[in-house]
Amino acid sequence: MTDDPEASLTPTLVGPAIHCRDVCRSYGKLQVLNNLNLTVPQGQIYGLLGPSGCGKTTMLKCIVGTLSISRGYIGVLGKPPAFPGHGVPGRMVGYMPQELALYNEFTIGNTLTFYGRIHGLKSRETQDRINELIELLDLPQKDRVVRNLSGGQKRRVSLAAALLQKPKLLILDEPTVGVDPVLRKKIWKHLVDIVKTGKMSVIITTHYIEEAGQANVVGLMRNGRLLAEGTPEAVMKQQGSTTLEHAFLQLCETSDQTCVKRSSGSQDDGLGKSQSFESGRDESRPILANVAKATEEVVSHTVDWKVRLRHVFPKLRNIGALTIKNLLRMRRMPGSLCFQFLLPVIQMSLICLCVGGDPKGIQVAVVNNDTSPLAFGHSLLSFLDNNSVEQVSLSHAEAFEGIYDGKYWGIIGFRKDFSRSLMNRMFMKNVSREVMDAGSVHVWLDQTNHQIALMLQQKLYEAFQAFVESKLGSMAYMYSLPIKFEEAIYGSHNADFTTFVMPGAVLSIAFYLALGLTALSFVLEKKEGLLDRCWVAGVSSLETMLAHLFSQLLIISVQIILMLLFVLLVFKMPNEGSLVLIVLLIVLQGITGISFGLVISAAIDDEQNANQAALGLFYPNLILSGIIWPVECIPYPLRYLSLALPQTYASEALRCIMYRGINWPVECILYPVRLPQSGPASGLRLRSTAMHHCTKVTKR
Repeated sequence: MTDDPEASLTPTLVGPAIHCRDVCRSYGKLQVLNNLNLTVPQGQIYGLLGPSGCGKTTMLKCIVGTLSISRGYIGVLGKPPAFPGHGVPGRMVGYMPQELALYNEFTIGNTLTFYGRIHGLKSRETQDRINELIELLDLPQKDRVVRNLSGGQKRRVSLAAALLQKPKLLILDEPTVGVDPVLRKKIWKHLVDIVKTGKMSVIITTHYIEEAGQANVVGLMRNGRLLAEGTPEAVMKQQGSTTLEHAFLQLCETSDQTCVKRSSGSQDDGLGKSQSFESGRDESRPILANVAKATEEVVSHTVDWKVRLRHVFPKLRNIGALTIKNLLRMRRMPGSLCFQFLLPVIQMSLICLCVGGDPKGIQVAVVNNDTSPLAFGHSLLSFLDNNSVEQVSLSHAEAFEGIYDGKYWGIIGFRKDFSRSLMNRMFMKNVSREVMDAGSVHVWLDQTNHQIALMLQQKLYEAFQAFVESKLGSMAYMYSLPIKFEEAIYGSHNADFTTFVMPGAVLSIAFYLALGLTALSFVLEKKEGLLDRCWVAGVSSLETMLAHLFSQLLIISVQIILMLLFVLLVFKMPNEGSLVLIVLLIVLQGITGISFGLVISAAIDDEQNANQAALGLFYPNLILSGIIWPVECIPYPLRYLSLALPQTYASEALRCIMYRGINWPVECILYPVRLPQSGPASGLRLRSTAMHHCTKVTKR
């Protein structure tokens, strides 16, 4: 036996296993449970009958403590659900939901081992129980993957997970739906066998009325109310029927007539109130009396402070089991773990290879009409970068026809007297406007692609500077632009657009991969009933989030190492700062993505809508966070929104660490996060002051 504190705190039960009085549960204006009274005797099978949508599943969720009731009282195994130190939800209850609620990537052994860890079973004890249940329920070998099982086999695995820890209360929500008659008979035979000892109570919901005759007690439920409760024979006798189905039909008709009389003002209650199994008479009491009794029962259970502390604080065993489960799921998904590790590297490689570099093979038409022996036009063109610019010599008409047809990105033209006019411009004091014009290089550009047009302008400027230096030697400085760019304070004059984009891209990849995986995994687990099953097993929401955080941090750590290796070593991106701060900033951005994914999964129940929400937030965040274009270019109404986004300051901080070598001492933390206080310029002044102050502190 295990030393689980939940088991040691459980008293020997004398009264009923479940005791519900005047239970109400509403979803907004929709009342699902309406003053429901229900009693499940200890050591017996209770069959809860009713059509789909009558509130059976809601009632079970209230019993196991995953849903709170709007009014009334529920006692489960002597205490209210979720009472500190009580094993409900937890080890004392076994729960098989209406959905299969199984991890399809797991084997049968993995599935049962996972629930064994949550319930605190020792490894040897878990394996013994697995072998017993495989033989008892005629399950396949424990190394069979759940995805490859038939529907009936999955049902039996789900039942085995509910029976694993030998609970005192077994709750089965329509376990025989879609099951063949042979398997249904086996399930009922096993239920009859396990309650013979009197140590386990079973409540089973079904809308197959004929099979409920095998239960010790039945409750007939409709429209959130219990129409009758008792042994099958007593219910049939009370209605004067020979079958349970006929008795149920009569009760439904009587209930409908009662509702009609009530709507017309009649005072006859008929079967409007529940019939109790314990006394066979109407036991519906005033709500205030039941609330007072429930309060007395709760107060009578004194709880030690250590028990309350254990109830509040997360259990390490649950966090460990959930973390192992998360990693095992990712490992068993075909290519999933490898994909998670390699996707950031592939994305960063594509960004470094495809973004920010100079265009190659850009075709430019050249119209060289310079016939002077000096041939300055031909000499100047020889200094043009041939890797980026491909020169095509054409006539004036052919060049303009080609650029109009989209064949060329620009035209470079030289007039007949270009060389002589250029000499006159450079060495004569007074020249006419005509000489200035003839001694100029005339360029027509296709400006539809701004990056290519800027590149052509830059290459022409560099070619002219090289041409002047080759012709004039030491006198070339006299004919250069009267602007001198000194050594860069931060960065390099040769830095490209990739250098600007890369820090924000790294943070975006870490953020959105964590966001997408978190949102999708939680939405799928919630949709398939896996989260509900874990919560009934005693796992708290905090434990679930912590386990997901730890497993995601492991993946993020590997992703960061691979990304930084490629960015810094393969693509030679500059880094002047601390690698520790870089890693810490990326990890924090990943945690932010995990948190955002939890928000999406809490608000959305469908994986398609969750994906759409994540994708819908991607581009606005990318555009407004200063990742692909500076924040200073954003209009001020939108800039305030930009400052509230999670990646704006993070991207700027990573650029400062990598390119400026700023290690962000405590003295400068408050400055960048201040918003503009008196007009557009004050935000820039605060930002500039913060950077200057950080630089001085770092240098000291």
